[in-house]
Amino acid sequence: MKRILFIILLSLSIVIFSAEDVFARGGGGSGGHALSFGLTTVSSDQKDINSIIDHVNATQGGVSTKTLTSAYDFFAQYTYRFSGSIFALAFRPSLFMQSGKGSGATVGDYSHSLTGYTFFPLLRIYPLENSFIRFYMQGGVGFGYLKGEVKQGESSVSYAGSNFGAQAGLGAEFCFTDNHCMSLEGNLRYLPIERNIADSVSGTPTGFTQVQNSREVEYDQNDMATTMSGIQGVLAYTYNF
Repeated sequence: MKRILFIILLSLSIVIFSAEDVFARGGGGSGGHALSFGLTTVSSDQKDINSIIDHVNATQGGVSTKTLTSAYDFFAQYTYRFSGSIFALAFRPSLFMQSGKGSGATVGDYSHSLTGYTFFPLLRIYPLENSFIRFYMQGGVGFGYLKGEVKQGESSVSYAGSNFGAQAGLGAEFCFTDNHCMSLEGNLRYLPIERNIADSVSGTPTGFTQVQNSREVEYDQNDMATTMSGIQGVLAYTYNF
């Protein structure tokens, strides 16, 4: 997936900076409002959780839980384009979801799941556009909250963490009418969560070095980190009004 997204980003960059003879420079936008709804794949590799999964897979009765290497974002977005300019402001809340499940003779049903949300205000720039295609660049700083749940047979843990982060990327908007458009984006999001606090513990979960209510969840004597970072591939529908 990373290779495919790199190709998308590279292709968009080449077109944006070399297609001036085909597309008018930005700046003539009439302004207005837009609502978007989209699906995002995120290459969020949960390294600490994956180490715990590998440990349990190797030691607890043949568990074969898949590691967590990619996630999904579902988002809505409001965009305001400033009249007569190449600039727009976008506000993007999203729902983050990632999970892996397995089972084994010793621990029974076994799963890790992550759910959370992000909110990113984004500055968007349209350097090239015509009546059908609008190329844009965007970036911004935002906030993310992530809640995790672990189930190991009769044992369970829930925890949560949050942090601020940033994202930036390139995209293209294909408008089939004045109102209806589809968008493709490639973004890079940086949103690590270095510290997670347990809010519910039942039984004795395997693979952790510390798991107690209201304290940091630890793996290998260090805080267990999670992340909402990664390369994003985005498909979205936009309604302009």
